[in-house]
Amino acid sequence: MMRRRRGAIAARREWSSRPLTAPLARFLASGVGQALITPRADRIIDLIDLRPGKRYLDIGCGTGAYARLLAGRVGLDRDPVLADIVPGSGPVDVVVWPERLPFPDRSFDAITSLYFIRRFDDDVVRAFAQELSRILAPGGHALVVEVAPVRNPALNRLHEWLLRPGCASVDLRGWGRLAALFTGCGFGAIDLVNPGPFLFPPIPRVGVLLRHYPEP
Repeated sequence: MMRRRRGAIAARREWSSRPLTAPLARFLASGVGQALITPRADRIIDLIDLRPGKRYLDIGCGTGAYARLLAGRVGLDRDPVLADIVPGSGPVDVVVWPERLPFPDRSFDAITSLYFIRRFDDDVVRAFAQELSRILAPGGHALVVEVAPVRNPALNRLHEWLLRPGCASVDLRGWGRLAALFTGCGFGAIDLVNPGPFLFPPIPRVGVLLRHYPEP
């Protein structure tokens, strides 16, 4: 476990700091870069029901540009909390590991994790799901978006190679595997959602919306 953890952190740190790759890493994590690879902001805002008064966390934030864009779009009255596995090139608030998120129970009403979990094994993703359930408040929404596999094994190998920068390994999961990993973690509802259009890269995405029901 520790070896895998060190490998994931080292790959992410190398991607964001090497002279040859750091400019691309910063661009992809910027507001412009995220606009290319992430569905339009209004769609994400609708899915997580982000609005003033909500406590918002982004896990795997990169530079934090996209989370701040969402917060600014809705006029959030407090800054989003930005978390990642390395400090990165942006103002990361908290360096975390998915299996143990350093937040109290029911801390957040809205959570996003975009293009983050493909670098982790199933046991880490399962523990991450349990942590999301723990820190998500009643009535809260958490959205996990990731690149999805396709039916063609050769294309999957190509896509994994394209997505390898910044990852010690890549595991592309479809809806069935993700639903199995998130089931039984205490969520009131787990829904497959269309995260909306994207421009780059031309690989399918899968969106999983996790919800807790409001308390009576």
